[in-house]
Parts: sequence; structure tokens; C-alpha cells
Amino acid sequence: MEDTRLNSPSTSAVTLELLGHKLHISQDPNSKHLGTTVWDASMVFVKFLEKNSRKGRFCPSKLKGKRVIELGAGCGLAGLGMALLGCEVITTDQVEVLPLLMRNVERNTSWILQATPDSASIGSIEVAELDWGNQEHIKAVGPPFDYIIGTDVVYAEHLLEPLMQTILALSGPRTMILLGYEIRSTIVHEQMIQMWKKNFIVKSIPKSKMDSKYQHPSIQLFMMESKVRSKCKDDACTASEISTSGHGSDEDDESCKAVEGENAAAKTICNGNLVDLEKKELDDWEIRRCGAMVARLLRDVKIT
Repeated sequence: MEDTRLNSPSTSAVTLELLGHKLHISQDPNSKHLGTTVWDASMVFVKFLEKNSRKGRFCPSKLKGKRVIELGAGCGLAGLGMALLGCEVITTDQVEVLPLLMRNVERNTSWILQATPDSASIGSIEVAELDWGNQEHIKAVGPPFDYIIGTDVVYAEHLLEPLMQTILALSGPRTMILLGYEIRSTIVHEQMIQMWKKNFIVKSIPKSKMDSKYQHPSIQLFMMESKVRSKCKDDACTASEISTSGHGSDEDDESCKAVEGENAAAKTICNGNLVDLEKKELDDWEIRRCGAMVARLLRDVKIT
């Protein structure tokens, strides 16, 4: 497998086995736009989908034909994951990112269709421009959607309000929102959680529901739904299959407070990786996580 170290100049593509297919996601870490890199939260997200695809809310029989929109798609991995499960996906980003996004969508859908005898089991995916808060862009994609997804779209304070307004504009009373991201700022994280809880029932997906390999203490997945949504018995059952956290519960608060221990947890994991490195047992995912840790450390180092 090719080198997949995070933001390595030599890494032009990431290869990932997903739902019986090998996806090849092109990226450009050296560009000036954050959306041209395959961030690790998208890998955690699609591997979560894969693990929970045998039964419950995320099995193909339940997702077939569901309308999905991906915000801040970047290289498009999360949207491709939903399409593999049978969804009709619109994957979106700013105009500067669209050429790379379109190339990833076109190449991977072509390979998937060639390798899948029963193409009827695969959904669809198309690319569209969507700047958060742009009413014309929002109207053009045809809301509301069954699912709104996004990975690593939360990283700056000034983006929280436009993101929230866009999610609300794309939502209907039965829309499910799935977001995953790597916590890089506890301040932004806390503001985001407060904003979400004002508008939605917020559930933190526990680590036990994630892929045993593709997870990390600093990467979290959230599932949200409208507070006005009427709960039928089926909804209550499927939600409980995915998350044990109730809206506004102590468990939600505890998951947020756990961020404070991120540095200690990451340090332990990093030390463990270094031991493995001496034994030459690091795999590609562990290399990516070590790369992410080094990047965070270097960010805080001031050279004089």
C-alpha cells in the first residue's frame, strides 16, 4: 500500500478498503485549501458506517434511496461511503475544491460500477457547489434531505454560525445529521456543542460503535435530529442501536468534558506507537495518527 502519512508532500492518494471495494481518493496536501486533504475523521466516519451496515439504521435495505447531502466534502470519501450503502448523495464544497472532488467521484464510481455485477445495490453521487449560507446554492440542491453529513467541517469559530444556518436550511423534521471531526480547539468544540444543543437532540456515538482500528480519542462522531421530530417506536429502537447517549444527558456532558484529557490520552497512545515503531509494526493508520500528533506539536513550537 502506498504511503498515507498525513499531509506528506509525496502522498497524492489514499487507498481504503470499504464495503468490499477499494477506494482510491486523490488529494493535494500542498494546496492552499484545507479541502484537498483526506482528513482522518472521514476515514473514521466511513469505517463506522461499514461496521454498522449489517443491521439497524445503516444497513443498505434501510438506506436504499435515501437522499443525502455532504457539506464541506473535500475529497469526497464520506459521500462515497453513503453511496455504497445505496443512498442518493449530493456531495458539496466550495468552487475551488470541486475539480478534485469531481475527479474522485467520477473515478471511484466508475471502478465501483465495473466491479459490481448488481449495480442496482449501489446508490448515486453527484457534485454541487455549496457555500454555507448561500441561499441560491441551498435552494438549488433541493432540500430537505434524509441525511446531512460532514467530516472535519468544524475547525474555526467564524464558521460555526454559517454551518448551523445551512444545516437548518437543508433539514426537515425527519432529517438525521451525522458529523465527525477531530478536536483541535476545545473553545470551538464547546461553542459548537452549545449551539447544536439549542437546535437539535445531540447524541455522541460511543467508541464501541466505531471500527476497532479506525478511531482515536480526539476524533468524535455525533448524530443529531430535530427536537420537534415525533418519535415512533422504530425510530427509538434504531437510535438506541447506535448511541447510548440521551439528549442533554450526563453522558453527553461527560463526552465533552473528556476532551480535557485529550493530551494525556494522546501522549500515551503516541508512546505506544513509538514502541511499535521500534519493532517496525506500525501500519498506515497508526502512521497517520503519529503524523497528526507531530503536526499538532510542531504547530505550538515557536522557532526563534
